[in-house]
Amino acid sequence: MPRWRQATRTDLLLAITAGAPVAALSLYMAFVSMPVGRAAPLGLGVLIAHAALAARRTAPLASYGVVCVAFALQAAASGLFLILPSALVFPVAVYSLGVHAARRAAAPGLAVAAVAAVLAGLRFVADPSVTAAGLRPNPIPVCGLLLATVVAAWSFGLYRRTQLAYLALLEERTRQAATEQEERARRAVLDERTRIARDMHDVIAHSLSVILSQAKGGQFLVRTEPERAAEVLTTIENVGRLALTDTRGLLGILRSPEPGRVPAQGDSGENGARETREPQPGLRDLPQLLDRVRAAGLTISHHEEGSARRVSPGAELAVFRTVQESLTNTAKHAGPVARAEVRFNWTRDSLVVTVRDRGGRGGRSVDSQGTGLGLVGMRERITAVGGSLSAGLDGDGFLVTARLPYDVEKAA
Repeated sequence: MPRWRQATRTDLLLAITAGAPVAALSLYMAFVSMPVGRAAPLGLGVLIAHAALAARRTAPLASYGVVCVAFALQAAASGLFLILPSALVFPVAVYSLGVHAARRAAAPGLAVAAVAAVLAGLRFVADPSVTAAGLRPNPIPVCGLLLATVVAAWSFGLYRRTQLAYLALLEERTRQAATEQEERARRAVLDERTRIARDMHDVIAHSLSVILSQAKGGQFLVRTEPERAAEVLTTIENVGRLALTDTRGLLGILRSPEPGRVPAQGDSGENGARETREPQPGLRDLPQLLDRVRAAGLTISHHEEGSARRVSPGAELAVFRTVQESLTNTAKHAGPVARAEVRFNWTRDSLVVTVRDRGGRGGRSVDSQGTGLGLVGMRERITAVGGSLSAGLDGDGFLVTARLPYDVEKAA
């Protein structure tokens, strides 16, 4: 149900259940204490004032105006309207105006209420029924009491308005927090998918490059050196098995119902093989990577300078994938007599990793800015851990340089 309709029903119910007895008592007092000719307009004003409260929240300014008109009608009929129980409708209307009306109506509404309070006090003091009874009340206390009632009702209205504004602010912040949480979760999912896509690219591209290179060489060895052909097939089998294990691990992440969940014993992947979540590769796995690429026929030299320092697991993974992708590109593009050099330079403030190939560019088509998909993935990985990467032609070869500062926050 819309809020305005719910507010209307609530106020209408309140006007009937609480206002009807008060209005009935006021009508009884009016028709008992004065002639019908004067009591009739007084009773009409009472009914109009009570009915106007049904719209005190949905149309506060209009409701307040109708209440003012109704009380003016009662004051014209008799000054005794102030002693009727229905006189409480006016401060309720002032309170509702302070709570629900627009801010631009605040000052005019309070001014009208103050003037009405003074006129009502003077009308009561000057009423013939009051003077006929020998009562001569001082107008100053009477008007002061009515003004105090108006100011109190207005003040309570402003206080309630502040409370409602604070509650609305809390609700809005809660909605914003929920929206931001959903957005963060959505971004986390997208980032995870992007990371998995990069890992799949690295695993599959590297493994297939080695397998194709070995298979091409094996075609000639079968006819000339059959005994070495068996070694080639063993290398293909090992690389394929490792790639299958890595791929199953990545697919296990996608199939896991909860982030970070390790499949339980009995969870099976394709061909009944149990999916495992192997640790991400790091610098400790670099020698095995170089051995696999050497087994594929690429000559690689590995050098380290300086004292090795501890880097984060994310940085280790980024370096491993960078070296893997660089060597994969070398095997695919640098030509049959290419050789590669992998150098780690542990400087005072950063780790500098360079992968350089020599022996001809062959079919390399990547420009100096590194716009190939593999190089884009390398650059994103290195940047994600606070480093920088450059790639480009270097004489008759290609050079990839990655720099990772030890203190990422200071570098940033």
